[in-house]
Amino acid sequence: ITVENGTYSPARIKVPAGKAIDIKFMRKDPTPCSETLLIPELSISETLPLNKLKSITLPALQAGEYAFHCQMQMYRGQIMVGN
Repeated sequence: ITVENGTYSPARIKVPAGKAIDIKFMRKDPTPCSETLLIPELSISETLPLNKLKSITLPALQAGEYAFHCQMQMYRGQIMVGN
């Protein structure tokens, strides 16, 4: 997922339920807001380094939707978990 110009691209991703996965983020936006990634429902808070790939491991999830965003919720995305 690329973090650039105030957006996550893609902003919506689909992942399988019941399987741990890695999601990779590439932060190209130097603004402070883009530095922190939060996935509140999973208690995940990660710092994204500038111009470096950051891998974040998600645990096996139940079907549903999980929001992710920056600390000010200006950058927003959605993880859709299905079977």
